[in-house]
Amino acid sequence: MSESPEQTPSQKLSGLLLVQEICSAPNALEAHRRFEKHAAALEEWQIIFAEESDAGSIKLLNQSLGPSGVATSIFRGKSLWLMDTPFVSQSGPIGFHGGSAMFVDSNAASYIRKIAYQDDPSPAALSRAHLINQIGPRLQQLNPYLYLWESLRSWNDDTVARCKESLAAIHALSSSGSKLSAEWGRRFRAVFRESAENFATGLIAEFEDNLKAGLFAGLSEQLDLMEAVLVRSKIIELSSNRAKEHKLGQLVAYMHEELCTVMLRELIVCGDILSRSDRSRIAKKLNSIQNHPDPLALIRNCAWDMYIPRALDALTSVTPDQAPHVDFYVAEVLSFDGDVSDIINTTKLRAIAVHRPSKKNFPFFDSDVAEWLGNRLGPKRMGALSDYFLPEAFLDRARRRPSMSVRSILEAGREELMQLIRQKKS
Repeated sequence: MSESPEQTPSQKLSGLLLVQEICSAPNALEAHRRFEKHAAALEEWQIIFAEESDAGSIKLLNQSLGPSGVATSIFRGKSLWLMDTPFVSQSGPIGFHGGSAMFVDSNAASYIRKIAYQDDPSPAALSRAHLINQIGPRLQQLNPYLYLWESLRSWNDDTVARCKESLAAIHALSSSGSKLSAEWGRRFRAVFRESAENFATGLIAEFEDNLKAGLFAGLSEQLDLMEAVLVRSKIIELSSNRAKEHKLGQLVAYMHEELCTVMLRELIVCGDILSRSDRSRIAKKLNSIQNHPDPLALIRNCAWDMYIPRALDALTSVTPDQAPHVDFYVAEVLSFDGDVSDIINTTKLRAIAVHRPSKKNFPFFDSDVAEWLGNRLGPKRMGALSDYFLPEAFLDRARRRPSMSVRSILEAGREELMQLIRQKKS
């Protein structure tokens, strides 16, 4: 396909509206029909649509691992349909190649490291090992980069030493074709350890080179966005005695006006905070933030838990120039963090759209944002916010987003929150 001429702003916004129409379809077949109808205007877009049945060619994993663990993707249902202009324009069968990996978070990585390095792993570690083995063939697809990104929150010599062991254990487990067990741990220490640690040393060196080159700036900006939402939630919660429904409405307005986005996952978490609920660990932690010795550090840690599903969203944006033989990418996560599991399971995606030139992704949730809010705010308060969910508001946020500085918004919010906390203590 020849390169398309650069689109005007109005053409880009028109494309966003078409994408919204397609991704809001009730099922994959209807989404495919809508894409096919507008294929010529959607040359720069790819849509991955999740189907409740297993009729799609790309099968999904959605597995619970004990009371808090999960091995899953961000998508609902049992299978995926891939849609882009070359694919929907074909009258006959067409081949495509997908990439996938099982990303390991720090919680899961810690148990793999313990089995590999401890002579006598605890019953808790062995129990987690048994649960990890339930992912079957995906043990050979473990990817440590989510764990490495998480470690950037405190990147020092101790962190690097711990990462080296974790990466060595994850690499050896994926390469060995074996299950995770005490016996495998003994084999690791006797046979695999030296070569696995050499591999880990090289991977960390490459990772640090990328860090120095600024390749993780986008990750930092996304974390800033998560943190800004949490900071504003606490400002609203600490500064107002109004009803929780009113506070949630304030947060929606802040997202639209200041952050140029309305985010369902974050609203669910922050809804618990604003109602002073004990339903999530994040809410429990932040309900007494004024008593914490370092409130801003606590919020930053919580922002990471909220960020993980967004990292999985972003990984769908792989493009042919990054991976020439891959047409699409589906990321899965292995985690034993109950908050991460709850957030992913509560906010599964109906579809995700990827704008190839910019590598931006646009998630569409199985639960509609407006519907979720309406059930919590009631018709009167929801009526006051309804304009935020019209196509015009969607386009307005897209227009304003490039000129927005998340970092400056966050820094101002941090200062305001700390002033409130000092006032509460005095």
